[in-house]
Amino acid sequence: MAISQGLRGLVKGPSIAVILVGGALASNCLADPDARAATPGDLFGVNAQELFGEPQSTWDPQLAAIAAGGLGLVRTSARWSTVESTAPSGGGHSYDWSSYDAIVGELSAHGLRWYPALEYAPGWAAQASGDQSPAPARDADFAAYAAALAARYGPAGSFWSSDPSLAPEPVVDYEIWNEENSAVFWPSQADAPERYADLYAAARLAIRARVPQARVVVGGLALFNPPVVQDEVGFLELMLAHRPDLRGAVDAVGLHPYQATLQDTNTRLSLVRQAVNGLLGPAVPIDITEVGWTSTSTPEEQRATYLSGLASELPGSQCNVARVLAYAWTTRESDPLNPEDWFGIWNHDASAKPSGQAYTGMVRRLATQPLSESPSDPCTQRPAAPPVAAALPVPGPRLRLRLSADRGHRRLTVFARCPSGCSMTVALSRRRAAQLIPVAHRSTAFSKRRRQFRLRYPRRARVMRLDVVATGTGGGHTTRVRTLRAG
Repeated sequence: MAISQGLRGLVKGPSIAVILVGGALASNCLADPDARAATPGDLFGVNAQELFGEPQSTWDPQLAAIAAGGLGLVRTSARWSTVESTAPSGGGHSYDWSSYDAIVGELSAHGLRWYPALEYAPGWAAQASGDQSPAPARDADFAAYAAALAARYGPAGSFWSSDPSLAPEPVVDYEIWNEENSAVFWPSQADAPERYADLYAAARLAIRARVPQARVVVGGLALFNPPVVQDEVGFLELMLAHRPDLRGAVDAVGLHPYQATLQDTNTRLSLVRQAVNGLLGPAVPIDITEVGWTSTSTPEEQRATYLSGLASELPGSQCNVARVLAYAWTTRESDPLNPEDWFGIWNHDASAKPSGQAYTGMVRRLATQPLSESPSDPCTQRPAAPPVAAALPVPGPRLRLRLSADRGHRRLTVFARCPSGCSMTVALSRRRAAQLIPVAHRSTAFSKRRRQFRLRYPRRARVMRLDVVATGTGGGHTTRVRTLRAG
């Protein structure tokens, strides 16, 4: 689901100090290894948004494979726009749960639990019309939807009582939005941290009024990637500056640490862990609600190594990660130029890819042995490096850029190269008033060869901005910005 349709390609480019056991938080008391008690089904899961876009007749073998792989959690979007397409009448909300009843029913039949990401306001409730992922105009309307979802699918929810034949797998985790620090999923980023803080607080209060034991999770934050994604740590800082009452009132922080390698992923996770420790306290867990590697930039054998390594390292580490949900079970695999189509770890015929086999194999292995300290802990505290006076910035790589526009087909082709090598991200946005609305995003791994990006833009785009960021081996950045007119 998420990025990140597009941004995942850009950016992508957990000892459990607190874990969930039977719906209640239990400290693992890092000094006492015997106190670690969680099943892999509590900890590991997978994103399966694309699966539920397929005919329902294809769901059963895939869900059976997820369950057989030891994965207990399945994350999908819980779109408000799907459930409440019309405005309340006479002050009363009317919800159509049929789409999610089908999904939750199939999940529970396989012993799987839903991990919903609540997002996407319907048109009548949107802050601005025309946004591809509209934020809500009124927190109270969204909070009412969140409470209604909890009342239906949470413990003792009306969905479970409506069908006694189901073995209940009630929803415990409620993720509020998805990548709210990204203009793709929250288009107006100018006041996004403050507005999101209010939304999270209202939703948490409403959900916990229905399900007191619920874990209400800050929506998975994307990693910093200008100009589309603002800094994930800075976003949290601004949230808490606006709503200091959230200290002690956040159940978990979602994170999407997409990076080129497992080592890079662990490095970013460690930095975010340190930030959460300082802002919210070390007892607040991180939920990795999306993480993965696309086969367009990472060989399948390497993807298998990374996913199994992630599963093996995090449970016994000091990262205090309570959920790991790989992205994604299946993806479309239709457009060779779109990385978003190639994150799947399972085939459409319900057979395993090496990456999926490695991930589920490690999860099953963990089910037969107690969790212990990780031999390679990505979040081990290290002494702070001594300050360096007047450190010079690392120079960015030389970047050559050429553009070609096909206005008839509304297509922009970008030719870019770093003679000494670099990784690149490309973001095309259209201007609407004072906002930048994302249109297309691409990324590459490190290379010395010339790269070609084909970006399509909508008919309504008149003035656009192109950002190309090249990153060299030393970490220095070179940025080129171009303003383009479509007319």
